[in-house]
Amino acid sequence: PNANIVSLADVDDVMATNSVKLFPKASYYRDFRTMLAKEKNSIDAVCVSTPDHTHAVAAMAAMQLGKHVFVEKPLAHNIEEVRRLTQAAEHYKVVT
Repeated sequence: PNANIVSLADVDDVMATNSVKLFPKASYYRDFRTMLAKEKNSIDAVCVSTPDHTHAVAAMAAMQLGKHVFVEKPLAHNIEEVRRLTQAAEHYKVVT
């Protein structure tokens, strides 16, 4: 109740149906990169719940815009991605 969901992104329109119904005021995109580019001024934080192989990519894109990030498990595909995300969080001064 304390969160304001401003935007959603999902490549699968069918899977996104329930989320779109739950948050009718939120804009909807099929590509998270487009969403971040267009909504960056409206977003404070990002929740990443994409397929596992995309977690690090989406999290890094959000952090590069200075957005705080919550990532569902697993954080990344391998330890190198985890290290890079850790460095990015420190560099961009965001909570992850």
